[in-house]
Amino acid sequence: MESENALLGYFISWVPFLIYLIAQLWVSIWLTFKLIRVQQAMVRAQEGILAKLTDMDNRMSGKPSQD
Repeated sequence: MESENALLGYFISWVPFLIYLIAQLWVSIWLTFKLIRVQQAMVRAQEGILAKLTDMDNRMSGKPSQD
């Protein structure tokens, strides 16, 4: 009985720490995926700006569009 109480006490003492670690891991994963989505949106925006600038450059230099 004494060993069961000690084991139960040991388990209960680690439960809050495990809950904290699981929550921290979940938040870290969520923020990582959010950052990836933001970076992908930035790349798409940069590609759009580059296409517009290239088109403007081609029109100003008199070159036909490559599309």
